[in-house]
Amino acid sequence: MLPEDKLLDELKGLNTYLENRSRIGGTNRERRRRAEQRGMFTPLCRLSGKEISSFFQGRPLVGVDGSLVNYGASYPYLLTFFRALAYASSAGGHKRIWEQEIFSPLLPRYQQVINKHLTGGKAPEEVVAHLRWGILAQIESKVALQAVSLNPRLLLLDGGFDRLKKHAPDIWNELKAAALKEDVLLLGVTEEIASCSLMKILGFDGDPLCPAVMGDREILFGMLHPGEIYQLQEKARGEKERLYVRFAGHPQVVAVDYLTDQERELEPALNFLYSITPAHGRGIPLWLDVVDAEVRLSREQVEAMITACLDPAMVEVFLRPLRANREL
Repeated sequence: MLPEDKLLDELKGLNTYLENRSRIGGTNRERRRRAEQRGMFTPLCRLSGKEISSFFQGRPLVGVDGSLVNYGASYPYLLTFFRALAYASSAGGHKRIWEQEIFSPLLPRYQQVINKHLTGGKAPEEVVAHLRWGILAQIESKVALQAVSLNPRLLLLDGGFDRLKKHAPDIWNELKAAALKEDVLLLGVTEEIASCSLMKILGFDGDPLCPAVMGDREILFGMLHPGEIYQLQEKARGEKERLYVRFAGHPQVVAVDYLTDQERELEPALNFLYSITPAHGRGIPLWLDVVDAEVRLSREQVEAMITACLDPAMVEVFLRPLRANREL
């Protein structure tokens, strides 16, 4: 018996479970009929160049994204590099707005905050993860707020609104108010949907095979046609709403968050995003990929900054993991 045989058996068992789980709610057609009882499917259309110009009226498109890279060993010998970018299209002169920051439990300005969380019973790794995501959300919110001054027609965020509202509530409220005041359409596109709101709404929890948690991404996988929206018809509405879109041939959908007060402008904006999304890609509007490529920090860049700014002896004492010196 080979060492891998046990792992192969485990994987085969997992595959059987996942196949059974994928059948919950029936076929895609049966799931779709169930979804139609609680929401609406709407087709998108690709816009012509003239229609796109009419939508933007000479104003730019701005995309916002952030990046982080971790370096170091175990807590507290960690260092995280953050960078956020708001990047305007040609109508905005390709202007870039940057925010950058570093985080480390070794820095005095973070030690008090970390100790407060640790005395509350949280594990160091949990505290660090929470602070990292908070910093990233804050600097992304900052560049988005500054980008309103560029007078964009559409301000496109990489990720949903809830993350900004949770980790940077004050800046989020400023951003929301500024977008409404300046007539800047604010949308958040989530590639990896982590929400689990549809399981109960569509009645999947009544299936005996349904797990305790069934994500929206698996429920909607393959249910939408390319170039189609699915939106729940909910009675109670808040300041923001979410719909699901399949922008390309890939069967996975993305989520799009929008402000309820801007709903009347949503249709042409989604048609525009559909128009700039590669048909054979993974379904993300092209401008977000452009911003992602620009803002992303590479491991090589991080190593170069550490080499340029930190004493090699300090790196060895405080940051470099011993595993980095493995010879095999």
